Amino acid sequence: MNAVAVEKKFEIQVVYNGVTKAISVESHQQVNAVREKTIHEFHVTQNPPLLSFFREDGSEIPDNQSVADAGIRPGELLALRPGAVKGG
Repeated sequence: MNAVAVEKKFEIQVVYNGVTKAISVESHQQVNAVREKTIHEFHVTQNPPLLSFFREDGSEIPDNQSVADAGIRPGELLALRPGAVKGG
């Protein structure tokens, strides 16, 4: 067994409006798909396309990367809040 193997499926912690939930993600998933799943988990109905993930240091995580490419790690705490305007 390779001890350096990256976990393919794991949980992250997401905070939205003061509530924290564990969200299951897979390393190959696009951040955008995880964001949409998280919006559904929190039952967000107003302006969900305007929400983005942010790290504890305040940096916004781009939607167009995989979870692995974005450097999201197991147990990481992310905030879901309004971000930069998304094109559409």
